[in-house]
Amino acid sequence: MSRDAMFVASDEPLDPHPPIKVVIVGAGLGGIITAILLLHKVPNLEYTLIDRQDRIGGTWAANIYPGVRCDIPSHCYQATFAPNPRWSEYYSTGAEIQAYYEKLVDQYALRPHIRLRQEVLSATWLADDAVWDLCVKDLTCGNVVHETTPFFINAQGRLSKPKFPEISGLFATFPGSVVHTAAWDPKLDLAGKRVAVIGNGSSGQQILPIIAPNVAHVDHYVRSRVWITPTFQKNLVEATRDNPGAHQYTDAEKTCFETDPTAYLAYRRSIEANLHTKFHRNILGSQENEALRAACIDTMRQRVGGNQEWLDRLVPDFAPGCKRLTPAPGYLEAITGKDSKVTYIDTPLVAATEQGLVTADGIERPVDVIIAATGFANGFVPQFPIVGRDGIDLSQTWAAGGDIGYPETYFGVMAPHMPNYFFVLQAQANGGGGSIPLQCELSATYIAKVLRKMQLQQYRSITPSREATEDFNAYCAGHFQDKVVSDNCSSWLKMETKDGKEKESGSRTLVWWPGSGHHRIQACLDPRWEDFEYERRRTPQAQRNRYHYFGNGWTTIERDAGAGADGKSATEILTGYLHEAGAVDLRSLHEQWYN
Repeated sequence: MSRDAMFVASDEPLDPHPPIKVVIVGAGLGGIITAILLLHKVPNLEYTLIDRQDRIGGTWAANIYPGVRCDIPSHCYQATFAPNPRWSEYYSTGAEIQAYYEKLVDQYALRPHIRLRQEVLSATWLADDAVWDLCVKDLTCGNVVHETTPFFINAQGRLSKPKFPEISGLFATFPGSVVHTAAWDPKLDLAGKRVAVIGNGSSGQQILPIIAPNVAHVDHYVRSRVWITPTFQKNLVEATRDNPGAHQYTDAEKTCFETDPTAYLAYRRSIEANLHTKFHRNILGSQENEALRAACIDTMRQRVGGNQEWLDRLVPDFAPGCKRLTPAPGYLEAITGKDSKVTYIDTPLVAATEQGLVTADGIERPVDVIIAATGFANGFVPQFPIVGRDGIDLSQTWAAGGDIGYPETYFGVMAPHMPNYFFVLQAQANGGGGSIPLQCELSATYIAKVLRKMQLQQYRSITPSREATEDFNAYCAGHFQDKVVSDNCSSWLKMETKDGKEKESGSRTLVWWPGSGHHRIQACLDPRWEDFEYERRRTPQAQRNRYHYFGNGWTTIERDAGAGADGKSATEILTGYLHEAGAVDLRSLHEQWYN
């Protein structure tokens, strides 16, 4: 008889949900949504949210510049499980979105678990203890401490670290104010000033028409062209220069949404369904994409008053969708209007002087205030060292020129060599359909399934295999080869790769899941457990038999039934699989992990 022919387990019952600890970095919408869902999907959860800002909300807490708002309808840009029937406008301001997430934090009692003004300096996997060692700095007092957690979730967000333009003398020589839209100073007075706005992405498009009427003049510096569309997606309400919120909900409408859940659900669905219908336009050179190009040109022609000279100057030479489409209400009108105070400058900037800014043609333009609407550092690459097995640091190996050269994720939520490590909004995690909050919910749900497996089967660590990760990324590369995002444009949706070792240099699509939103939902519904590498606990019993966690053949459910749970009697707890006649949904029968 072999030594494994008989195995005597411990005398403890099987505990399907032993305590589990998680630290989430980032208290933006990704971190908040993840905390809420894990709290409800993972029993006995101990969790902490850490954020370096002084309030929750992530990008909506950081971006407070004039005119900031979302170009996705309010009734889509919210958690699906916590709809807000009282949004003020069709397209919400940043302040209202941030207030919505503040409300969620209180509604779900997260605040005691959130630590603000705390910055993670590094994260290191300690193999002997199977924990992550987080080095955390208190930004209020400067103290640095270390804390450990077996499970680490990075929800830092993709738009979190402001990026200033690389202009000689910008800070050393120019004596005036230099401010980034994502680090706005609310005390900054622009009245009567000569202002430079650098960048024509979403923030540049929003801030320029708001500040232009009150300043002496605006020099608007742009590096590349953008496609302007009436709305982000078809069949949505179009915002205008005079009404950037597009529609102000009346008290009667809000009351209807609040008191008639069926009508409100139908309204939400009517808007959100549009977000799932855009993929036929994403094939490079397709008839649908060419039709989108023509529609964009018609919109831009109307907004520049039919001026062909301006149109020739503004229309991009890459396919619509290579960069994110932007509605930009009032932007083109502010640039091209007869009484415009804006000078549109597409000559490259080379230097800042004591008087202003100098372009490559040698022209110096005097300016009092410089506003950088230049986006963010690559948020797909971690903003601090994350060191896993074999000393691999994602902040280095994923950086351009690193051993991998791009964020190589597994299903957009995990990474090889990084045990018990997850992220919420990473490369390949955004299915093309539904809103960003929905994508966060999908990631959080996937993470919850992994955590529950770790609880029940009592593994020390779980890591996606290198082979599975490479197959996933090879599939992604092939999928995007003929898509519009692969056209020749510079965009935060993708990353320039410069690895000269094994991979060709070029660009790699990052933001998108390789398929539609529903494709992501279905592909991630049941994790491919065979894609993972597991490490058992190091106890003698666990090393000897993989079913050590079976215990004595009983469960804590039976042991604790007499004490009751959630107000249920022992009878209800022990027979939770029984339902009234006709009330059984056979699709979910015996699939619930909870009673």
